[in-house]
Amino acid sequence: MGPNRILERHRKGEKALGFHIPLFSEFYVEIACKLGLDYASFDCQHGAHTLPELDTLCRIAEGYGVTCGARIVDHSEAAILTALDRGIQVITVPNLKTAEEAEQIVSYAFFGPIGLRSATSHRIHQGIPDPRDMRDVFKFNNDNILIVPQLESITAFNNLDEILEVDGIDYFGGGPQDVAQSMGHPGEPNHPDCLEAYEAACEKVRAAGKYMFGDVLVTVDAFKTVYDAGVDLMEEHGRKAGLLL
Repeated sequence: MGPNRILERHRKGEKALGFHIPLFSEFYVEIACKLGLDYASFDCQHGAHTLPELDTLCRIAEGYGVTCGARIVDHSEAAILTALDRGIQVITVPNLKTAEEAEQIVSYAFFGPIGLRSATSHRIHQGIPDPRDMRDVFKFNNDNILIVPQLESITAFNNLDEILEVDGIDYFGGGPQDVAQSMGHPGEPNHPDCLEAYEAACEKVRAAGKYMFGDVLVTVDAFKTVYDAGVDLMEEHGRKAGLLL
């Protein structure tokens, strides 16, 4: 594995650029790599990526020095560890609610002295510039792992002061649809109450010296790009798209 390119870009004051790939596709990962993008991200929560597929996609990306990220199914130790052991360097964790959960995530994701991550797959051990000293393996991984919990509920917003005190988590994601459900407005992410609560949470994150993930990167969704092109093509030729999102 190479250095985390999202973190490298952020340290330079630049935004990282990448693809979000919801379904297994070696081809889209190759495109991202050959374009010179910084990262490719995969969805293991709502998408259908398996662990062997993640392993393959990470191998392709690593050959080009491109960073891989994945949204995992939950904040369990097994979900975090198995993604990291495949070569994922950016872990998006859905539905963080409490500081206690945040502390668990840090413990599972980082080696000592930060956490207690289990050591480790052969891929990770052999994937750093010099793997002969396990202290170097631990340090390289700790320096290049990025944890991004999603704030997706009013419960998370209510607990945000305590969550922001947890060391090891400096970036957060959102989840507008789930926030709306948790606030009694299912299917209405643009309800004024939801927008106000979300914006207040974002401001609190930034005031603590931390970041919303959209502050540091720009992502193209491979599915949406293909979908939009298909709709445009149908309309250009006077036909109505059968799938309207």
